[in-house]
Amino acid sequence: MVSHDVPTDAGSEVLSPYERQQRTLQRLDDGHSALLDALEGLSETDAFLGSRWSVWEVMQHLLTENFVEALEQIASGEREMLPAFDARTDRIAADVAKLEANYQRFRKLISGLTEAQLDLPATPYNPENNYPALSLLDLIERVSGHEGNHARQVVETRKYVAAFRSAQRAVTVAGLGTGSRESVPTTARELLSNADYVVGTQAALAVARPWIRSVELELRPDNREELFNRLVRDIRAGLWSMVVTLGDPAESAPGLVARLEQAVGKISLVSAPGFYRRALELVDISPLDAVCASAERIGNAAGMPHADGRTVVTLGAEDAGTWRDVAAAMAGSGIEATRTGRLIANLSGQATVTAVTLGDVLVAEIGDVAAEVDSALVLDRA
Repeated sequence: MVSHDVPTDAGSEVLSPYERQQRTLQRLDDGHSALLDALEGLSETDAFLGSRWSVWEVMQHLLTENFVEALEQIASGEREMLPAFDARTDRIAADVAKLEANYQRFRKLISGLTEAQLDLPATPYNPENNYPALSLLDLIERVSGHEGNHARQVVETRKYVAAFRSAQRAVTVAGLGTGSRESVPTTARELLSNADYVVGTQAALAVARPWIRSVELELRPDNREELFNRLVRDIRAGLWSMVVTLGDPAESAPGLVARLEQAVGKISLVSAPGFYRRALELVDISPLDAVCASAERIGNAAGMPHADGRTVVTLGAEDAGTWRDVAAAMAGSGIEATRTGRLIANLSGQATVTAVTLGDVLVAEIGDVAAEVDSALVLDRA
């Protein structure tokens, strides 16, 4: 014999094979009911959004023997033409009907098994993964909650679809905080787990990686336009895409946000703790006495914020060049080379603060430092 009487979950009572059979039926019924509730009112828009294909699923898609057979039948005169394509709504209804028919068939099988049949061996012991030998009763007990588990998955997926529908043509741009995984907002973590693919710089993807369950696409200067075009195409096709940045997107990547908004038409921003507040803390300046700028937008006088006698904190950005490039733009906008300040590096780790003048950054070796996204140039008030 393979199966035996087993204790209940509480461990205080032993169930007979018949009692286990009845418990299995109840669990099967509960799971099927939950699945039908989860699928209730499912629209074709919701049903076909956010599909992620594994390699195996692609292989199954490419197994077209039925299609080739149908073409052979048309060529030989056995059939006139291919059947009409089903609408997506019809496909959903047909699939739900198949689920119902299979559930009824499975339930009828379980309820009709005798005690001797319940004890029949169903799976052999697999030493490679230590999978135990199971009786028929053991096996149906294990799979009876399958629909219930996936019902919860359907519910969560539909919640996500409701919040981020492709009809809104929205790309989510999420900030990842100041470099530590603890600073990544909970909302960003949840969205990363559901996105079809995630776009970001190498540094940003490294921070987001623990929550990414899909494809990573590295954003570089040489492929930026290509990825923007892909985002436009894919959002129209119903894929969920995310762009991630270190810091807060509105502070550290305003040019990127504006470019995405222009390309896609609508974006959804997820804010995060940014480098601006971190820089202010290091130089002991109140946010009320400062104004935030970005090296991404400082290429001309129009890109400079109106300081009104306040400290100007210019955050580094991806592909902003060196701090000398940024300082040259500032000098070109009318800021005096004698203006004092501090250059802060490595805001995502052990930050260093160096006292400088704008002139130092223009002509000294320190100007060769890259204007990284986690660095900042703080110019004191005039």
